Amino acid sequence: MMKKIPGYIGLCMIVLVILTGCTRETQPSEQPVVSEKDSANTITVAIDGSTFLPDATKSIKRDFSEGLTLKKALLNSGLVDFTADGKRIQSVGEVSLDSSLSWAVKLNGKDIAPEKWDTELHAKDEVIIYVKAADSGGEGVAYQTTLLKVSGGSVEPNLNRQYAGIYVQECTVRDVLKSSGVVRLSENNKFVVAVENVMPRTNQRWVIKVNDKELMENGLDMKLNPRDAVKLELVNAS
Repeated sequence: MMKKIPGYIGLCMIVLVILTGCTRETQPSEQPVVSEKDSANTITVAIDGSTFLPDATKSIKRDFSEGLTLKKALLNSGLVDFTADGKRIQSVGEVSLDSSLSWAVKLNGKDIAPEKWDTELHAKDEVIIYVKAADSGGEGVAYQTTLLKVSGGSVEPNLNRQYAGIYVQECTVRDVLKSSGVVRLSENNKFVVAVENVMPRTNQRWVIKVNDKELMENGLDMKLNPRDAVKLELVNAS
């Protein structure tokens, strides 16, 4: 059996040489310099949901070009929609905010006023979109939120939005629906009539869920906890 050992050692040496050769091809120091130039000629657009919308946090890079303005960069990100007058951010990544919250922007760590949308950017600039309380006096306070999700399901597949707001103690499902500004309730405030002006047909209805559990008829009186998610989904009536 001892006579077989040199052959085994020789085989191991061959395998080691092959692995060493493979490792050398993937060393970072041997990567093309072009990729470094490309990364230097970009800007970063990031969403910082923080404690308000932690699930919305993400970051993307976009190519930089001379004359690129802050507003153009936000629009090019594919994440941001502005209000009709172009002065404020309406939604980010299909998430809108109720009147208790607002979208704000930082450029390289400094807050940018809405009237500064035409500020020209430079390569390597970092733009951060974040959520803050509409009441500026609440800076530094760890707010808790509620979330309203609107889904058209298979009936209206293009209807897919989210609305976030500051959690108010003892608030109910009805309170969240009304504060969103997109839900119209019946005169007695017991039924959903329309969502974003979409009214169900005779064979359709709006289903209300809290944390993916469907509510009963009197469910609008249900009290919510922080971070609860209310969902309105348009479905075909059975």
